[in-house]
Amino acid sequence: MTASEFLADAKKLILMSCNDIAEQMNELEVIHATTFFSLGIERLLKFVLADINAVFVLTSGDFKNAAPCLYKHKFVNGDQHGVTSSKPDTDVVSFRVAMQRALIFSTGVKENSQLLFSLANYRDILAHRPLSELDIVKANRLLAKDGYKLVNDICSERSLPVQDFFGANHDRLRDLSRKIQNEEDFSRAMASRIEQHKTLWLGRASQPEFIKQANDITQSLLASSGHDFSYVSFTCPACAQEAVARIEPDYDYDKVEKISYVTGVFVDSINCYYCGLNLQDYEELNYVDANSIFEDGHDLI
Repeated sequence: MTASEFLADAKKLILMSCNDIAEQMNELEVIHATTFFSLGIERLLKFVLADINAVFVLTSGDFKNAAPCLYKHKFVNGDQHGVTSSKPDTDVVSFRVAMQRALIFSTGVKENSQLLFSLANYRDILAHRPLSELDIVKANRLLAKDGYKLVNDICSERSLPVQDFFGANHDRLRDLSRKIQNEEDFSRAMASRIEQHKTLWLGRASQPEFIKQANDITQSLLASSGHDFSYVSFTCPACAQEAVARIEPDYDYDKVEKISYVTGVFVDSINCYYCGLNLQDYEELNYVDANSIFEDGHDLI
């Protein structure tokens, strides 16, 4: 597929989700809207890649495979020596791989990476797992509050008219997103919450036994890791003590080799055992810039 085809499909799929998106949706509306919105965002991520180089979207991007997949119409001679594949693999990368690659080229993708991880998880549930595992309330909130912003952020940096993705629902969804953001005033609520935990710490700072216990738990976790997760240090935004960030890998599946492989890593949660602050939703992790962990050169997994 070409960049223009990915873009056209992204518009169609996101448009299909728009009529259902509202501040309050029933279960079927959430399932319908999340399915088409996530599929549309997947195509939009692949557009970002294909617009730079179509090879970046292919599962197998070596010359032997990419040349016949993308440029066979430009061949002027026969391939007597088998330089190219006679049966090229036209498969494209998954949502998760596209996201990991696109965030290198897109500020909009990078700034919304925690949201995209959540959306990818919702998509996986809808495609492969019992629908009862989908958190209807959180999925509803993600679409109504942040769906418009996500698309707008990517469109703005690519000079794409965001109206094309939302059609007649554009003004309604833009206003809905702003309304929820203004009503919730998330930044103010987070600032207040962090201040509360700072106060908790100040009350505990003079308790040697408590501090030793918090330190023991913290150091024990930082020294441990599991098969598919690890812990790294993160300065607590509330009390400035050493908090623990849980890092998990993002997997994809190679259908040819029949193995799973790691496409990237993400912050699953942050816990401080000194002041009790716990962060796990994508908005909370974005607020404290959890992804800065990946800029510090940690050996994460």
